[in-house]
Parts: sequence; C-alpha cells; structure tokens
Amino acid sequence: MAAQRDTALGTLSRRAVVAIVGCMLAGATWTVLYAAGVPVPMAIPYTLVPTGLVLSATATWLAGEVPGLGRGGRQFWRRITVSTLLVGVGAAVMTPARLNPDASYALTLIQLSAPVLAIGIVCVLYALLRLPVRALSRGEWARLGLDGLTVLITTGLFLWHLALRPMVEHNSDLGVVLGLSVVGTACLVTLVAVLKVVLLGSGPVGRRSMAILASTLLAGGFSSAVSPLIAAHPRFTGLQTMLTLTEWLLVGCAAWAQWRSAGAQQSQRAARPYSKLPYYAGGATLVLLAAVAYTDHRDIAAVASGAIAVSAVVGARQLVALHDNARLLASVSAHEQRLRHQATHDPLTDLVNRAHFTDLLGEALQRPQPAAVLLIDLDDFKLINDTLGHAVGDEVLTTVANRLRSAVRHDDMVARLGGDEFAALLYDVGGEHAIRVAERIRDVLTTSVAAGGHELLVRASVGVATSAPGDEVDTLLRNADLAMYAAKERGKGGHFVYVPGMTTRIVAHAELGARLRDAIDAGQLFLEYQPIVRLDDGHTVGTEALVRWRHPELGIVPPGEFIPAAEQTGLVVPLGRWVLREACAQQARWLAGLGPAAPSYVSVNVAGRQLTEADFSADVLGALADVGLPARHLMIEVTETAVVDAAAIAVLEALRDADVRIALDDFGTAASSLGLLLTCPVATLKLDRSFVDEITTVARQEAVATAVIRMAQALVLSTVAEGIETEAQARMLRHLGYTYGQGYLYSRPLPPEALAARSLAAPALAGLAVQHTS
Repeated sequence: MAAQRDTALGTLSRRAVVAIVGCMLAGATWTVLYAAGVPVPMAIPYTLVPTGLVLSATATWLAGEVPGLGRGGRQFWRRITVSTLLVGVGAAVMTPARLNPDASYALTLIQLSAPVLAIGIVCVLYALLRLPVRALSRGEWARLGLDGLTVLITTGLFLWHLALRPMVEHNSDLGVVLGLSVVGTACLVTLVAVLKVVLLGSGPVGRRSMAILASTLLAGGFSSAVSPLIAAHPRFTGLQTMLTLTEWLLVGCAAWAQWRSAGAQQSQRAARPYSKLPYYAGGATLVLLAAVAYTDHRDIAAVASGAIAVSAVVGARQLVALHDNARLLASVSAHEQRLRHQATHDPLTDLVNRAHFTDLLGEALQRPQPAAVLLIDLDDFKLINDTLGHAVGDEVLTTVANRLRSAVRHDDMVARLGGDEFAALLYDVGGEHAIRVAERIRDVLTTSVAAGGHELLVRASVGVATSAPGDEVDTLLRNADLAMYAAKERGKGGHFVYVPGMTTRIVAHAELGARLRDAIDAGQLFLEYQPIVRLDDGHTVGTEALVRWRHPELGIVPPGEFIPAAEQTGLVVPLGRWVLREACAQQARWLAGLGPAAPSYVSVNVAGRQLTEADFSADVLGALADVGLPARHLMIEVTETAVVDAAAIAVLEALRDADVRIALDDFGTAASSLGLLLTCPVATLKLDRSFVDEITTVARQEAVATAVIRMAQALVLSTVAEGIETEAQARMLRHLGYTYGQGYLYSRPLPPEALAARSLAAPALAGLAVQHTS
C-alpha cells in the first residue's frame, strides 16, 4: 500500500508540472494574440497566474512526501510551499503597480504587497538556513562569505539600476522606498543563502533541486528588472505573465527533481580547487558599468561605487585564498615529512628501518674512509615474547633501542632491522673502534631492563664487519651476519669480528643443520646411555640418555657440532621430542626385561626452547603413556638458563605434580642458581663437571662443591656429580657427602644392550667401590 501511495503522489507531482507547462502554453498564445491586436479576454492572464501558483505550491507540498526524505527535508519543502504562496500573492498584488507605476493605485498596491513579499522571502531564507551543509574550515567560510558578498553587491547593483531606481523615481513616498528596500535586501540575502546551499550541497535535498530553486530566484529578479520595460510597451503585457509562470514552473521542476532523486541521500560535492563565481560577478559589474558610462550617466556614481566594492571584495578574497594556500602548502610539507619519516623509520623504536639503513650504508661505502656495521641480535628474546607477552617485549625493544643510541656517536646510525635484530652503522672508523662500540653495547645491556613490572636481563650477540675497498652493501651485511652467528656459537652475550674464510665454515654449519632435519626422519639418530651410579658401591641407579648421529657419509657426527645447529635452526624441538620418546621406550623395555636389575630411571636433557612449546607437558605425558612407563621412572634435566621465567617453572611444576623427576643440570654455572632453588621444583642437583675437574687440587673448586652439597642437604635434594674421571675425585666427593655420580671412571655412554649386560652383571661386582670402563 505504501509503495502504491508513493507512486500516486509522484505521478501527481509530475502532472502538476505538466499542468504548469500547459498554463505557459496558454499564456504564450494569449501574449502573441494580444500583441497582434486580436481581442482576447484580459481575465485569461489573471486566471493563469494564480492557477500556476496553486499547481506550484501543490508540487512543493508533494515533494515533502518523497519516501526516505527524512524530517529535515520534509520540513524544508513545507516551508518552501508557504513561501511560494506568500511570494505569489505578493507578486500578484504588486504586478499592476510594476506594469503601470504612474497609476493612482500603484502606491497602495506596493504598500500592501511589500510586507507579504518580505515575509515570503524570509520563509525561503529560513528554510535554506535550516538545511545542514558539510563542515567547513574558517578559511572556507571566509571564502564563501566573500563570494556571497561579491554576488550580493553585483546583484544589488543590477536590482537597483534596473528595478528599484526606476520605481523610486516614480514614487517619492518614504514608505514605498523602505518597502522596496526591504524586499530587495531580502531577495539579495536569500540569493546568497541559495548560493551557499548550491555550492556546499545539502544532505536531504538534491543538488539539482537546489540549483533549480536558485535559478527561480534569478528569474524573479529578472522579472522585476524588466517590469519597467514591459510597462513602457503595453502591447507586450503578456510577457509579465509568462515570466511569472516561468517562476512557478521552475519551482515545480525543483519539487519534481526531488522525486526523481527518490529521496536518496545526496553525496557532498567535492571541494573545488578554485571558484569562478567572483570573476563572473566582477565581469558582470564591469559590463553594467560600461553600459551606464556610455548610455545613462545619471546612475554612474552608484554603479561605479558598486564596481569598486566588488573589486575590493574580489581582492580580499584572493588574499584569503593565498593565505589558505600558503597554510595548505605548509601542512602538506609537514605531512610529507611525516610520511617520509614513517617510510624510513621503525614505528616502535623510532630507529631507521632496514630499507633506509641499507640506503645509508650504500652512501657510506662511497666514502674514501672505511665504515663498520654491527649486527645486534637479542639472545632468547622469543622467551620474553612467548612467556610475558608482546607488550612487555615491545617495552624491552624500546629500552634496548635507547641504550644502543647511547653506545654510538651522535653521527652514527642505529637501526631496527626487524623483530629483535638491530644494526649500527659507524662512519669513517676501523675495526678497533668498532670493537670498542661492541663492548660498550655489551656494557649498556648489563643493567636489567624494567618492563611490565619485571626486571629482565637482556643480552645480545654482536657481529662486527668492517668495509674493504670495493665492498658492496650485501657483502658487508652478510659478513656482519656471519660474525653475529659466530658470536652466538661462542656463547651468548658476546661479540665476534668477521675475518675472511668464515663463510665456508658458516655455510658448512648451515648445511649440517639441513642434514640434521633429514636425519631425524631417516632414522640416523640413536641414543647411548651413561650410567648414574651410587658413589658408595658403584651400583647403577639410573642413566642419562645422550643422542648420537651416525651419518652415512660423514660417519659419527659429534654432538658438539650438531646440537648447536639444532638450537639455532629450531630443530632442537623435534629432536628433543624424538629423544624423549626413544628414552622412555628403552626404559620401559629395561624394566620389563631386566626386572630388579634395571636402572630405576632414565634422565633426558630438555632445552629451554622446548619448555616454551605450549604442548611440551602433553608431549612428556604422552610419551610415558604410549609405552606404559610410570612417571617416576623419568627424570627431566634442565639448565639454569632455561628456567628463568615463571612460565617455564609452571611447566616443570605440572610435570613434578605428575610424578616426573626434575633435575637442575650444570648447577653453579649461572647467576640465577640460588634463586632457582627457591622457585624451581627440582629434586636433584647435578654439579657441573667444571667444579669436579680439579676438585682435588684447587681449593676454590672444593669450596664450591662443598657449598652445593650443604645447600642440597639443607633443602633435602639429592646430588649427582658429573664428569668423575679419577678415583681421587670420587673419594673427595664421597667425603663431601655426594651420593651419586657419573663419568668415565664408571662408564662411558653405552648402547642399550651393553648397559643391560652391565646391569645384569652388577651382583658379581658387589664389594667393588668403582668400576672403570674404558
């Protein structure tokens, strides 16, 4: 029903416009016949004008019913309907006075029509001002105001010269002059309001409708201007009727255009780079000035004054435009600088990014003096992100960036290449200065970093490369990268200087990592087990699983070569998972086959990278469940550096709660050892072999070993001394109170079968304190 009603109203609006066109055709016929002297009834034009007015008002009223128009648009068209009726009535009353200003009734008609016209024009003005327009800056409002003032002055001049002055000259009455002045001023202000809406656009009313309404006002001004000319030629009286009907037709067309837009929200007109309106107005003023100067000199003063005013306003408008352009150019320049900075700098640390660093390095290599590049990679930064979150990681990166800036000269450049990788470009320096900078970087990172409520120790591995004549950007960066990886191999938190020949070794190391990936799937890995014995009688109580690699071409690859490659490539996770499952399976086989003679547990080393894996606990428990091995027969060995955060400790606590044993390996070699005894759920301390090597000859090593056993006894922890190779060492450790040990004195790592045979032979070895197996 609603759709049918809308269709009917739209059809009615269109028919109203068509009817106005019919009135115009009838008026044109009457005008031609009257001008030709044919006797036609005078009642016809007086009937056509109000008929057109009613049709026009009907069309505007119907425009307020356009579907989807909204409350603002509906109110606008209602107000236009009221103003149309008022202006039509006022114009109809004033028409006889305009056609015959010398008549006795002209003064009375003017006095009656002026207030009605003024009220109608005010209604138009109010309707226009209530329409929303797009937001403008102060500069745009200033330009718009000056454009409107230009049109106002120009239109005022034409209205004065062509309409108001002739009527004032024939009517000296003050009331008439004031009334005409009010009407003229209202028309001018309304014209400016129309122009504002046309130029800026308005949401609820279509731009085409507004443009037609603006032309209606111009048509009304033209009709007023030519009224004296028509009055001077009575035969052409019908032209006044045609002009009035044209106004009603334009109003009706504006309303019909609203229906054509279907009430849709009109898009805002894009701002123009410049406006031609002031120039049109100025040109029209000059034409009027020329016409007055060469014809009627009586109005030369007023028109000349108007021309001067228009020129002054156009000049002021140009000054405002120039000021706005200058401000816009400054804004664009600042914006370009911001964009350029964003394109060349890292948004988090505000250091230069990789692309810009590469450009700067290329420029530095063009200088005659050498340059140095330091590639800086934060050690174990992934642990911070994975355990404490990226927000804490970002704080760490920002702090590190500021400290790196402080470690270089003002003219040198520090960059963030991505992630936790930084670089420094040192201009005009040699290798010795670059090494001093690397040492300063190490020093500035010794102080802990406060981030997210945590005090974190951040270390970095630094690769140093100095340019040689003919070096390219890629060459120097590759050399620094190789040096950085060499620094990581030597131990975290240090630096390494690139030397020729490193490339071959690094490439070989990378190839070894690639081969290791295939070895895991090809079954080239195997485990050996080193017994862990009771120091009092040499009885095997457990074993430590040690991974070995038998390559078909390279033979036995030492663990010292492929374990670092696994850690750097991330293969330590699948490698550790394979070792865990194989060790659990072997321990289950020993328990089933050897019975009481079997080792009571197997110990597996776990890397810090494994502890950060979300499913590590599930992997451990799954490996136990798959082979039916009780959790008490598995010991997990972790290093002190692998459990420096709460997340890793939480994983170990979960395993401890599941009855898995936890041992702290290489105890005493890291700064965090004492704190870990309070937080990490360990059951066993393994004294690092570095404190056993010379325990019988070096008093400090004996003192450390003594302190460790005293702490273990106080905390009710078992102890295992690693690397025992002589009877003297074993005797000293037993004397200090150590319960268990392992080393070549008792046995080298053994294949599973050999260890089983050793375990079965244990009763025959009763009474022996130790057994040395070469």
